[in-house]
Amino acid sequence: MTGHAPTRTRVRRLPRVVDVGAGTVAELPGTLLRAGFPLERVLVVCGGETTERWAREVADRLTGVSDRVDIRRAGAGSCADAERIGTVARELDVDLLVAVGGGRAIDVAKIAALSCEVDVVVVPTAVSHDGISSPVTSLLNAAGERNSQPGAVPAAVIIDTELVAAAPARLLTAGAGDLLSNLSAIEDWRLADRRGLESFDAYAALIADGAAQPLLRLERLSTPAGVETLAKGLILSGLAMVTAGTSRPCSGAEHLISHSLDALLGGRARLHGEQVALGVLIAAAARELPEHAEALRSAFGRLGLPLQPADLGLSMELMAQAVRAAPATRPGRYTVLDEIDLGSAAVFDLLERAFLQ
Repeated sequence: MTGHAPTRTRVRRLPRVVDVGAGTVAELPGTLLRAGFPLERVLVVCGGETTERWAREVADRLTGVSDRVDIRRAGAGSCADAERIGTVARELDVDLLVAVGGGRAIDVAKIAALSCEVDVVVVPTAVSHDGISSPVTSLLNAAGERNSQPGAVPAAVIIDTELVAAAPARLLTAGAGDLLSNLSAIEDWRLADRRGLESFDAYAALIADGAAQPLLRLERLSTPAGVETLAKGLILSGLAMVTAGTSRPCSGAEHLISHSLDALLGGRARLHGEQVALGVLIAAAARELPEHAEALRSAFGRLGLPLQPADLGLSMELMAQAVRAAPATRPGRYTVLDEIDLGSAAVFDLLERAFLQ
């Protein structure tokens, strides 16, 4: 059944509005009004001090069309924070949640919106990952560990390219790493299908692949065109996951390696997209496709992505430990790592090939 869509019915809720470009925050009230969003009582959820500045600008603009606009911080981005925001939203009887910030604010708002059964609009202040438009969230549990759980699919995604371009360059680079990982994840999904373990959804995979391919040809991220290409690609990645009903189109062996690094490094973990980028090179080496690996390395070099663990201040020994532990981070997610020798000597040989030692 490889290449065929799953037999499940494809009924997915997609964003009603996607607006990417310069100055979209200034146009936000009119955009939401034209789309028919209820704006009587709005709760704006933001991250820390930096994103609160943008949240206040959004709140000020919405004040002209809303009866009441409140602002709350997302805190550390924990499950408890999502419950707290959900409680506040119910107490204020809000019609709409607006998340302004990075992953913490967006994920907390998506969980709160799901629990309150109201729409959530996301206004990212950085494009460092593909969770912008996806129904997947990553929040801290009571033990301080990251847990993935479902959240609301954003009803609107508003990306102001001038705003996200002003974020640290490292965040753009991380976004590129997360987006390019689609090319690896799709191959793992095909592999699981060939082994009879999952059904490959060619339609969702087409969206994920189409989102990532332009980055292979992009010369620079730091241009307006580069930022827009990245932003649109990350939105499409999220929609691929919505369409598939799973993170499979955008998450394979490379993400398991990143999850393993998170567990090993704790608070010292590098940005998700940076770690995933190293995982992409490892997975490419495991598949023994040198031309594919070379195309990735070429794009990584142009876009400033790490080509060696040392680029992130990580040792080969730590990477080897992360690779060996990676499959256990998500049991049941079959990837190329399940088909290769993960003994110590074999893993070091794999890393040498991945990073051209």
